[in-house]
Amino acid sequence: MSSRRLLIENIASLTVLQGLNYAAPLITLPYLVRVLQPSHFGLLSFAQSIVLYFDFFTDFGFNFSQTRAIAACRATPDSVSKIFWTTIYAKILLMSISAVALTALVALTPKLRETPSLYAVNFLYVIGTTFFPIWFFQGLERMKLAAAFFGAARLLTIPALFLFVRSPQDYVIAGAIQASVEVAASILAWPIILRSLRLNWYPPSIHDISDTLRRAWPLFLSASAFQLSASSTIVILGFTAGEIEVGYFNAADKLIKASIAALNPLGQALFPHITAAKLRSAASALHLIRKSFFVVALVSISISIATYAWARPVCQIILGRSFEHSIVVLQCLSPLPLLYGVSNVFGTQTMLVFEMDAMFSRIMLFTAIIALPATVMLSASFGAVGAAAASVTTASFMVAAMLFALHSKGMHVWRRPNPRLACLAEVSRLKVD
Repeated sequence: MSSRRLLIENIASLTVLQGLNYAAPLITLPYLVRVLQPSHFGLLSFAQSIVLYFDFFTDFGFNFSQTRAIAACRATPDSVSKIFWTTIYAKILLMSISAVALTALVALTPKLRETPSLYAVNFLYVIGTTFFPIWFFQGLERMKLAAAFFGAARLLTIPALFLFVRSPQDYVIAGAIQASVEVAASILAWPIILRSLRLNWYPPSIHDISDTLRRAWPLFLSASAFQLSASSTIVILGFTAGEIEVGYFNAADKLIKASIAALNPLGQALFPHITAAKLRSAASALHLIRKSFFVVALVSISISIATYAWARPVCQIILGRSFEHSIVVLQCLSPLPLLYGVSNVFGTQTMLVFEMDAMFSRIMLFTAIIALPATVMLSASFGAVGAAAASVTTASFMVAAMLFALHSKGMHVWRRPNPRLACLAEVSRLKVD
């Protein structure tokens, strides 16, 4: 299969995957917000945000580091097998640490101790993150398989939510169903992984696992810092403004994430593709990055404008009258598709492909440091609207910092590649002091 055809196939597969991943919640969201009401919907959202901390910890940046590693050696089955089994064992270790930490957190925190079963069922998110190797499929550019497994598992949640969630008191059941998607996808995927993808058994040593964690550490910091600060928005909002404001914000946040999801297939398919192109020629990678920038910018700004313009009718139809306040929140969040689309090109497709990991990590860490106090102040003063303003402010800072960093290295992704950077040896030496 040609490189271009493989890229198109992976973008199409990821589009289907993202469509199912966000279409299913959008189908069930109108039902859930009406059945659970803002208070219980906010309580569920708060618990999911707490568990996401451990989900990010277990992922440990592997969706970037191991995708890149698999893409670089996918023609060598023994190397792929070593990376696969070492990563799985590392994630099992991280999952075990997360289980102990979450148990202790729930036991020691009065607010969490009121609903321990809610946090227990939401830990299924962490189990799914451990065993569904999306990074493996991305690195091999076999996203058609991942889309099939994940899509089938996601579709099962739709009738389950309608059948088993019938009153506000069923919020724990709703959490269990939503958190089980990747677990179900893993059950479907593993027989195919073991039989059809040329994996050899490789028992990783302690050194292999520690080395994998060490290599992923900078990307763990960069990938998790901003995600954790974004997840903290709901947690901070819950403590400063209460569950009802969390419900308003999270309902709008789910809609904006569905808008952003339209961009994810491009980014996820391009990352391993550009990584492979860089191994052949740095100039080819830079050319692909430039093309992706214009495509992503055009699509993302269209999505942001449409989100702002259609916020009122969308919220009224999907969320109903009890979530009227979410309209303004969604309008405040509408710049995020553009900001995240551009940051994906600057960060993932450029900095990570050219192994500028330290620079990327510093930007994400500084963004997270700015995000937390901004979210606390704005959430305490303005509730859900303030939390939305904080999200947009921190995303804008991230884009500006990435733009400045790339400019300082002479890398302007919207221009034709600089001949000085066209040599792979020169590009590979671009590092932060």
